[in-house]
Amino acid sequence: MNPVIIALSYAFCWGVGLTLTKIALSEIKPTTLLMIQLLASVSFLAIACYYQHRQLPFSWSNLKQGFAGIFEPALAYMVGTFGVEMTTASKATLIGSSEVILTILFAAVFLGEKLTRVKLLLAGISFIGVFLLILRDAQGANHTSLSGDLLVLLGTLFAVFYVLLSKQQIATSDPLRLTASQQFVGLVVTVLCFGALSMLNSNYEVSTANISLPFWLLAVGSGIMQYALAFLLYLTALQNLPVSHAAFYVALIPVFGVTSAILMIGEQPSLIQWVGAGLIITSSYFANRLRTL
Repeated sequence: MNPVIIALSYAFCWGVGLTLTKIALSEIKPTTLLMIQLLASVSFLAIACYYQHRQLPFSWSNLKQGFAGIFEPALAYMVGTFGVEMTTASKATLIGSSEVILTILFAAVFLGEKLTRVKLLLAGISFIGVFLLILRDAQGANHTSLSGDLLVLLGTLFAVFYVLLSKQQIATSDPLRLTASQQFVGLVVTVLCFGALSMLNSNYEVSTANISLPFWLLAVGSGIMQYALAFLLYLTALQNLPVSHAAFYVALIPVFGVTSAILMIGEQPSLIQWVGAGLIITSSYFANRLRTL
């Protein structure tokens, strides 16, 4: 398959998947939804691995490769799902698009990649964009939405650590097996964290009672789209595209996310939020142009 089509596909899966998650949260608790989504993803990937390799991807050697799953999907989506519940789907996707710039900054710190003044300028523009996205919530004392914005941003930071850890692995790993092992590790960590939290607060308990069939299907489908397919396509793209090219398409996630939120939920971002979104996407685009030159 054409690498560009693969890259566009993972951007589509992540963007639309987040909107579907927002819809599902109207009936399903965040803890329960995340567990259903991860179980659906791991099951889908396990079946795919067995079909392709005649072997399940849960051997100790495979699981050791999946340690990046601690950061994403586990930590990133644990805090991100709670954040999406408290903010809008469109803002969540737009804030998440700052991942490209954050990846450049963290790569300079942890991987020794060169950090130029232009990159710092673009990073500053991106963070101004994030500030504009959450400005109305801060001014209007909408503490719930502001907290949601900050949780989404924290989830994005965890996603950056996932990218840094996965970057070195994909060159010598099978994308399907690597995705499956990361998702399984993420599922285990999520179960342990929610189990511990539920002993402290019953709000974190996982319960599937009173979930209607349409929302069951929505939870399973969004899990396969946002977790199994999106991560598999992303890791596959990294094998066929330079990292900078693959990262550029991350900036397109808001295009699919906001469009689907407008069409499916009827969300209408404000003008200042569109300006913030434009700054994030523009800075991400030019940052990756710098990395490809």
